[in-house]
Amino acid sequence: MDWDARYRSGDLGPTEPHRLVIEAADLMPPGRALDLACGAGRNARYLVQRGWRVTAVDRSVAAMQIVRGVLADLERDAPPFRDASFDLVCIINFLHRPLFAEALRVVRPGGMVAAAIRTSGHYSLSADELRSYFKGCAVAADRDGEIIAIKGSAA
Repeated sequence: MDWDARYRSGDLGPTEPHRLVIEAADLMPPGRALDLACGAGRNARYLVQRGWRVTAVDRSVAAMQIVRGVLADLERDAPPFRDASFDLVCIINFLHRPLFAEALRVVRPGGMVAAAIRTSGHYSLSADELRSYFKGCAVAADRDGEIIAIKGSAA
């Protein structure tokens, strides 16, 4: 899909935050959040409204003009952030398997990763595979294709 063309046409996709982001934000006080593959920024905007300091990342130039975030191709490059630098990391509707390990790298111990990934159709994985990326983490929510994982000090 040509994301830049989509966003330039005014098709910004859903405007309401994903329910998993709402749920994750309710589990802890506002801190630093990272929204990976943020698109037009619906989840980042929600978190900012709730008092979070948010860094949004996407590879779409048009999206980053809307969101004013970090332009990065997450399928090619690791997120350019230090280890344990975020309280919450969101990966919503973007499947790039190495990104789960990167999310755990950049989330602080006791912080959360909220991931929602399709479990059927093209660009999907099974719920069991999604869970496997967060072994060693406490789980605050686990539904088909959605997980909120809490990084332990040893994870």
